[in-house]
Amino acid sequence: MYILKSYENPLPNNYVFTQITGIVHQFAASPIIDEVVKAVSNFRIANNLPRASLAETLEDVDRFNCAVRNNDERWCWNCPGTFESVRKNHRFITKSCLTCGTPITQN
Repeated sequence: MYILKSYENPLPNNYVFTQITGIVHQFAASPIIDEVVKAVSNFRIANNLPRASLAETLEDVDRFNCAVRNNDERWCWNCPGTFESVRKNHRFITKSCLTCGTPITQN
């Protein structure tokens, strides 16, 4: 299973995702993976689609971005373990509050 090496640096053309199961929808590209993940998760929840949790959506967005880049080794690596074990520490940190600068986190 190929997954992204890092979320620290934006990918060329940013992170992208197209929902193809259930309702087809292309999401806006973003240099921050959390923004795409949250948009996809909210869309799935609103439309009663499967894999709507943030963890499941992160895995789908991550793997989708490797797939659309043909698992290019500059950005992706062949993960020997499960996605969950590799990404268990990702905390969905999206920049910071625009008014006070406090980091915004969500589990």
